[in-house]
Amino acid sequence: MLYEFVAVVVVAMSVLTFWDSAPVVTVEEGQVSGIAEISTKGKEFYSYYGIPFAKPPVGELRLKDPVKGERWEGVRDGSKRPSSCLLVPLAFSVMGIIKAPEDFYGDEDCLYLNVFTPKRVKPNKKLPVMVWIHGGSFLAGSSHEYLPHVLMSHDIVLVILQYRLGIMGFLSTEDEVIPGNFGLKDQTLALRWVQDNVHGFGGDADRVTIFGESAGGAFVHFHILSPRSRGLFSRAIMQSGSALGSYAHREDLRLVAQEVSQAVGCPGSASSQDILDCLQQVDARKLASRFQDYLKWFVLPLVTVPRVDGDFLPDHPARLMRDGDFNQVDLMAGVTREDGAFATNPMLVRKDLFPALQNNFSIFGPICLSLGTEVEDPVGLSTKVFRHYLGNLTIDRDHIEEITKLSTHYTFAIPHDLTTLYHARVPGLRTFRYELKHRAQLSMGDYFKTDIGRHWVPHADDLYYLFAGGPLLVRSHMPHRPRDLQSEEDLRLRDIITTMWTNFAATGDPTPDDSLGFKWEAATEDNLHYLALKPSPTMEADQRQEARDFHASLPTKQNQLLHPERVVPVGANE
Repeated sequence: MLYEFVAVVVVAMSVLTFWDSAPVVTVEEGQVSGIAEISTKGKEFYSYYGIPFAKPPVGELRLKDPVKGERWEGVRDGSKRPSSCLLVPLAFSVMGIIKAPEDFYGDEDCLYLNVFTPKRVKPNKKLPVMVWIHGGSFLAGSSHEYLPHVLMSHDIVLVILQYRLGIMGFLSTEDEVIPGNFGLKDQTLALRWVQDNVHGFGGDADRVTIFGESAGGAFVHFHILSPRSRGLFSRAIMQSGSALGSYAHREDLRLVAQEVSQAVGCPGSASSQDILDCLQQVDARKLASRFQDYLKWFVLPLVTVPRVDGDFLPDHPARLMRDGDFNQVDLMAGVTREDGAFATNPMLVRKDLFPALQNNFSIFGPICLSLGTEVEDPVGLSTKVFRHYLGNLTIDRDHIEEITKLSTHYTFAIPHDLTTLYHARVPGLRTFRYELKHRAQLSMGDYFKTDIGRHWVPHADDLYYLFAGGPLLVRSHMPHRPRDLQSEEDLRLRDIITTMWTNFAATGDPTPDDSLGFKWEAATEDNLHYLALKPSPTMEADQRQEARDFHASLPTKQNQLLHPERVVPVGANE
């Protein structure tokens, strides 16, 4: 998830928790106890919190690939939520607030997962498994934000994992010394743990669905693309995130590593090994905090992100998708109608974002579009994009609808369209597309307290249908705001969404029968229709062909890989 606004990391849903014991489960590393809880619909389930799947990534394991966890003696207490990985809540970065190292939350020792399983599982019946990968711009997020009480009304085993964030998770010298992609590799090790151990919780290792939102959706896509994750899951759900987004990977991470090294008093121009040796001695919070040095506009540019390393990610995501060289799994994927409000809502309440673009477009235009060093003329490309949507470069509040459409298309919808288009080309794979078109009583847009955009369905609004409670969705500074969805139509849509998500995990088909009263039809290369998520869902025709044609013409590396014949140089035909 990309929004996180409170300074409280743990908010327990005490009204839904029974501090009774759950059966002790044996996993490869030892035994773990749990607690009994109750779902939002009154169904009892067992929770096992804080199970380690890797050795603590500290000392000589900092900035190194994760190592499988060690055995423990006795019965591990699974009633205690684990520490988050080192982070500062993304709300501070969203609002331009820089935090001191001592204000960072969490701990380096954070590679834990939580497992939730229904209380009554027939001995010979294995349940589908759903593994949640949280978002947070590759910088923030934790398992504390995603409580299980909504999804555990269904017959699934739910796993919520944590992974290293920011500098700890993605710094790289672009060689074998600090190869990077550690956060992704943490996730893969957790998925391997699930394969080895989920049977003990009643789960079916042959029916594992990975799902995630925002950066979590991009992570899901990276696992689809990675040979390291092959065989660890059978289905995938990508919510408002894609590896084809311009924000999702970079090609200049060695330079970032050198700059970060110098910023914390280590050598910047020395060998990779000298940089690593020094960084492993630096105070963890001091090191983790340096990502803030790069926040120039909003949360951009993102510099601690995945990279093409020839190993976990063997090639550029566009080339892998073009060639069909990815893990062959069925896919559900979608966006919210105004996903791009993730950027434009803060523009309405911060005083610096509009002037930066209006007065220094040559600097901030490319940054807000996450244009990297591989783009030959980033200013020209940015100018072309803004003029296409706004008609000119007058970037102000009067153009907020156009800017939101630009942001939605560029950052979320077009990468989603390309991902599902190339996925649908593969014979035998099913591709289910959706768009959330209903704004519920609760919305991420509520936190900005502006009358503009009250009709938007912003980024991350889909989370309200899958989760409830926790610091992400319940705000301590808004005590009169409901803690959860309450209206009949919101709860009806929640039932529909959670039923389809869990049906897909169980069968590969979100609507395997007529119990919901409609059929979600798979997309094809020639028909990118989608399910409009609203209280009465309907299949709707794709409306973005014109937008895709424009974006396909932009002179980006991705377009050169996908369809060089369609690329139009900046300045041509203008």
